[in-house]
Amino acid sequence: MAASTSTTAPVRIVALGGLGEIGLNLMAIECAGRAIVIDCGVMFPDEPALGMGTYIPEMAWLERSHVAVEAVVLTHAHEDHIGALPHLLHRFNVPVYGTDITLAFARRRLADAEFDDPVDLRTITPRKVFEAGPFTVEPIRVTHSTPNSIALAIRTPAGIIIHSGDFKIDDAPVDGQMFDRERFAELGAEGVALLLSDSTNVERPGRSGSESSLKPVLRELISRARGRFFLSAFSSHLHRIRQVVEVSREFGRRVVPLGRAMVESARLGLETGQLPFAQAMFVDSGEAEFLDGNRLSYLTSGSQGEPLSALAKISIDAHPRVRIEQGDVVVLSSRFIPGNERTINTLVNRLYKQGAEVVYDAVAPVHVSGHASQDELTELIALTRPRHFVPIHGEYRHLSRHVALAIAAGIPEQNCFLLEDGDSLILNGGGEARRGFTVEAGRIALEGVDSGDPAVVGERRVLARDGTVTAVVVLSSKTGRIVAGPDLLSRGLVSGDGTSAHMRRAKEELTRRLNSLGGPLHANDSRVKEEIVRAIRRYFSDELGKRPLVIPYVTEV
Repeated sequence: MAASTSTTAPVRIVALGGLGEIGLNLMAIECAGRAIVIDCGVMFPDEPALGMGTYIPEMAWLERSHVAVEAVVLTHAHEDHIGALPHLLHRFNVPVYGTDITLAFARRRLADAEFDDPVDLRTITPRKVFEAGPFTVEPIRVTHSTPNSIALAIRTPAGIIIHSGDFKIDDAPVDGQMFDRERFAELGAEGVALLLSDSTNVERPGRSGSESSLKPVLRELISRARGRFFLSAFSSHLHRIRQVVEVSREFGRRVVPLGRAMVESARLGLETGQLPFAQAMFVDSGEAEFLDGNRLSYLTSGSQGEPLSALAKISIDAHPRVRIEQGDVVVLSSRFIPGNERTINTLVNRLYKQGAEVVYDAVAPVHVSGHASQDELTELIALTRPRHFVPIHGEYRHLSRHVALAIAAGIPEQNCFLLEDGDSLILNGGGEARRGFTVEAGRIALEGVDSGDPAVVGERRVLARDGTVTAVVVLSSKTGRIVAGPDLLSRGLVSGDGTSAHMRRAKEELTRRLNSLGGPLHANDSRVKEEIVRAIRRYFSDELGKRPLVIPYVTEV
């Protein structure tokens, strides 16, 4: 229980993910050898074509530090906050706390994992305190792009720590559940030792738009659709799904969820009351085939151009039940995540070729962010009046700018700490803070790169960009001279059969360089393979500006 913890014990905040990147969120708060973990998310790679599925946070420190992990507390239902939960629970069989909708999505994530014992999921509600490990935790309602998102006020021997989670301050939320300014102000008056605050939108001036501002836009788009209406968004965005359903009902349309994740989200929304509609508002894709297109609205994944998504299949006429027709309207209701622009543009072009009108954020206001912009970030600082400040949830530039914003808002510069993954901060009972030691942190790649070895990814990148050359050399075991080869085979660089002018010249250059080594050559002589790699790379670098992956094969007869 929290009361048994020494009032003089320092509290350590350890960042294991989400500080230096968007996603991969995981933070540990520890006191007297006992800790809670806040969030446990994944991150999607910039180069999925290289076989990368997802990243999860490196959790080695939690396992090796002899700290007793006693609970996981989830702030909301997005994958970058709950997606790695199964991997953590396989290591630590501890209770998981979250609001009802967050735990509903967490159950979906956990259903695909195998556990020896049932996972202990505990529902929490805003303003209802609970004990988690050595701390007393109070959820505080915030507004975000997924329902029932919370911040956390954590009472510790070193004072109150507020973890904002992902948030914005929406004064007209879709579900009417307001951002709890009053409670944040009360905590600020009581005294907050440390504020950990979302940095995602710190580069944006002003305030983020209200989610409900999209409803008139959706109404206008659906009203002019002569055929079917498609909206593509993240499946956890139940507030946006709710608005599509509401407007579709106004125009006599039924709603068709497409794809496993979207179908499951609609089911969870109905079960939890986040989608307050009759079940009859929804039809499956098989039933929809017998209804007129101008009486249907489709919800689909794929707004980032994901190649296996329902929308991507529709765009190439490969979906088993749905085809685009003239008069259909497709809305991509999300921001273009950096790195996905080319893939999304390809998707848009394909949809246009199929006959659809495609609407996205660059041409119409069909998306609003779920993250606080500068004025809202400043308001949270003013409400909580923290003694110390740490920006979280962002790339380095976001964290740096958020520190500057906090200083401008009145927090002394020496009380602001810019931490990255692996960094720690120590708070003591006297209200002071200092940097702690650095711990092991990083990311582990799943679904395609089992070892998570960056060298493997590097090789794949070279193969994709510069191709490969295999060099075969046969040496005489008696004389040490070349008796066959060098023969060169290429893939992804130039004509691979050895007949191109570049391959002939590369072979001549390699032969000359090997002969210049002098003395008898042997297959186990490292100089031979090193010279093969060096000579071939130098040739193609000079001639073509390429540095292929070179595979030397040397044998003796």
